[in-house]
Amino acid sequence: MIIFWGLIAALLSFTLTWWIKNYCVKNKVALAPVRDRDLHTKPTPRLGGVAIVISFLVVMLVLALFSADANTDFGFPFAIWGLSIDKRLLGIIAATIFMSAIMIFDDLRGLKPFVKLGTQIVSAIILIASGVGILYLNNPFGLVINLDSLRIPLQIGQSVYHIVFWADLIFLLWFLLLTNATNFIDGLDGLATTLATICAVTLLFVSSANSQAATALLATVFAGAMIGFLPWNLPRAKIFLGDTGSMFLGLMLAVLTVITGGKLATILLVFGLVIIDALYVVAKRLLLGKNPFSSPDQSHIHHRFLKAGFSPVSTLITVSAISLLFALAALLTAGRTKIYLIIVLIVLSFVMFIALDLKAKKLKTKNVS
Repeated sequence: MIIFWGLIAALLSFTLTWWIKNYCVKNKVALAPVRDRDLHTKPTPRLGGVAIVISFLVVMLVLALFSADANTDFGFPFAIWGLSIDKRLLGIIAATIFMSAIMIFDDLRGLKPFVKLGTQIVSAIILIASGVGILYLNNPFGLVINLDSLRIPLQIGQSVYHIVFWADLIFLLWFLLLTNATNFIDGLDGLATTLATICAVTLLFVSSANSQAATALLATVFAGAMIGFLPWNLPRAKIFLGDTGSMFLGLMLAVLTVITGGKLATILLVFGLVIIDALYVVAKRLLLGKNPFSSPDQSHIHHRFLKAGFSPVSTLITVSAISLLFALAALLTAGRTKIYLIIVLIVLSFVMFIALDLKAKKLKTKNVS
């Protein structure tokens, strides 16, 4: 039954993407212009993420409103306007709608970087308020690290809520990291969506193995919505994710990571290359005195591959293969082994960065001479 809902999301996403693509081209709406740093050679629609978001929301809302089984129960019952819905699921839906509404405006007209950052922070707060977060970290070398030691009471009306300082702060930083990482790599056709799909499917298997039916369904619908979009987004892309899509991908990866029980090590293995690339680029821009979020350049992992002589297709296949390899490793290992694999991935990433840069420099020298 879970797979059925994933197929519904995929079919809906495929159809909506086709319609949005045709509408944007016909009416010249939200067409990404061709800039020096871009890889596409003609104006291309950038509202593809809207199809993914709508498909996900429609399927999840139908399930939330009309399904009474455990597939939509994250253990946090809640009632609003006479309707029963899991509070965490309500938070995911609300955060998705809020972020997507603002990012659609960004794809249409453009927004300042600080507005995008503010949107990400508010979206994370919506999720935290709904009960999504990290209360502990599994430590394979010793005791579990609890993050709920510092609770700050906050009275709103007659009710008292608690800010779990360290847990909420870590989730906020994790959320910002993943939403920006997916946004950074959305510069090569199909890359962000393919890697996010690999992550979602991996977390689907993790959830199923742990008998987490609701989380497995959430991952399946998310994966289905992306799979339906992918045929239109693979090289050469007929439509782009846009910030609406890339930010939503990051939002869902952040949610799935913690809602499965703090599977940070798993996502670090599957999405590690992208996260390391994002941290490297942000650190480099900060050292150069640039705004890390508003100084776009060609220093991301896919740009390194292209400069080293790889084609867009071979770059997509290579990066996806690395992600898939570590996804399999994440599923087949546990505990300390995952930590060792993360260390291997970090070393491999920097060796790869250096090798690609050296090859790119060699090609540049050869072309000049």
